[in-house]
This record gives sequence, C-alpha cells and structure tokens, in this order.
Amino acid sequence: MNPCAHPRAAAALLTLAGAGLLAGCAAPAADEAAAAGPYCFHNPLLHGRHTPCIDGPLPDAAQDEAAHQFPADPQRLTVYVVRQNWSDGPARLTVRVDGQPAADTLPSTLLRLRLAPGAHVLDFAADGEPPRAIAVDGPPGQVRYLHLATLAGLWHTGHDWEVEPEAVAQARARKARLVADLQLGAPSTSK
Repeated sequence: MNPCAHPRAAAALLTLAGAGLLAGCAAPAADEAAAAGPYCFHNPLLHGRHTPCIDGPLPDAAQDEAAHQFPADPQRLTVYVVRQNWSDGPARLTVRVDGQPAADTLPSTLLRLRLAPGAHVLDFAADGEPPRAIAVDGPPGQVRYLHLATLAGLWHTGHDWEVEPEAVAQARARKARLVADLQLGAPSTSK
C-alpha cells in the first residue's frame, strides 16, 4: 500500500466537496426564481426560523429590470422608496401615501411609486416607534429617491426617512428587489 495515496485521496475528496458547495451557492434564490410567489426576508442568523414575507404576486423580471433603469414618467412624479441597509432587521413596514396604504417593505426591497404631480406625504409606522412622515413634491417627469433607513444604536433600532444623493440611492436600489410598482392618482394632463 502506498502511504502517499491517502493524502491524495483526501485532497481529491475535499476538492469535490468544495466544488459541490460552490455549485450550491451559485444556484438562484428560490424567491428570486419565482416572481409570482411571496418575497421573504432570509436572515442566516435565524437558522430556518419563520421570517416575514410580502405576499405575491410581485412585479415580474421585466418590470424589475425596467424599474432599475430609473426612468422618468412624463405625466407623473416618480418616487423610489429604497430599503437597503446592512443593519436592517426583519420588521415588515407598510408605506402609506397621503394616508392610504401603498405597499409593504422588508430589508433589501424597492418600491416604485408613480404619483400625480404635486405635493404628497409618505409615512410608515414601525412597532414601538412613532410614525415617520416625509413630504415629497414635484412636477411631472421628476424622479425622487427616498431611503427608508435603519438607525441602529447600542440599545435600540429604529427607522426613519433619509434623502440621499441620486447616485447613492441608485446604488442602494440596484441591490434591492422591486416588490411593488404602483400608479397612484390621476396623471398630469399638461403636455
């Protein structure tokens, strides 16, 4: 028996096992593959415990791709609500527009809201936190970006609105899944 054969066999087995693990990492996430189903927040620290979901149907891949080009709508004010932050927790937050529920968010999600031109108030309320509101105003054809940010401290985690430069907001949005693409209110009739 050749004593050197065993280390080579072990190395070959480790190589095969490593290739199998890498192939598993390359597989698409189940919620990305099934756009019609729910979008669920997957926190690896929860080890399989229940995580919150946003019920489907979600915008399809074509809508997601189109939204990530950040086009303006010539008859509407377009507002992107980006929720993408490294310290974000699993809280499901409902964004409201002018007092009416519009869409739910989870970490790493994106909303595209095409609104009637003019002034609007967007708000949300997280459990145990006071409601947070922000005013948005704009003419038809304008694109605005709002970051629904997580404020993490030593003893408390909260949420609030942030207005960031366009490039920063777009970089965040590219890492997020479009979970709602809504047209709210009447479009502009001016040309």
